[in-house]
Amino acid sequence: MEKIDRRNFIRKTGAAAAAGLVAATGPWVRTGQAAKNTPSDTVNVAVIGIRSRGTQHAVSFAKVPNTRVVALCDIDERLFPQSLEELDKAGGGKARTETDIRRLLEDKSIDAVSIATCNHWHALASIWACQAGKDVYVEKPVSHNIWEGRKIVEAARKYDRIVQVGSQNRSSQTVQQCMDFIHSGKLGDIYMIKCV
Repeated sequence: MEKIDRRNFIRKTGAAAAAGLVAATGPWVRTGQAAKNTPSDTVNVAVIGIRSRGTQHAVSFAKVPNTRVVALCDIDERLFPQSLEELDKAGGGKARTETDIRRLLEDKSIDAVSIATCNHWHALASIWACQAGKDVYVEKPVSHNIWEGRKIVEAARKYDRIVQVGSQNRSSQTVQQCMDFIHSGKLGDIYMIKCV
């Protein structure tokens, strides 16, 4: 079995990013940081929120070597059978289910959480996960406002956790080429931008 540390885990999830899961080009792991909470070389991941995007997360994580999706969490128990079936088909085996994020975060065997809940839960779930000693991948939007976003940053720093936000467009080659073109000055001086 291939050994993998958290750095290589993120590199491997970069392949999943190409398939639309996460843009793991950002530093979800710090330089030189090994899997200090995991006795083995396996990263145990729990997915919170499985209505659509979360199930995609679970399936994608299941395909990453030395990664195990150990739990799925959602308040709607009716979603579990289909998500568990898709996870199993992807080679992820069986995961436990949980309806209360607080009980899930108490599980010391979980190293990281992937948050794909309703948008208004992203910030609080991220902060709680940091407080519980979990590294975090959270879908966009990361927060409702700047204040909430700053609280996530503060929690990540205080509890020495890694937080990665799913802003795939920043890693898109097309977007990067557009930004290079804009910065090259070929459009002239840009004095106004309107977004809809």
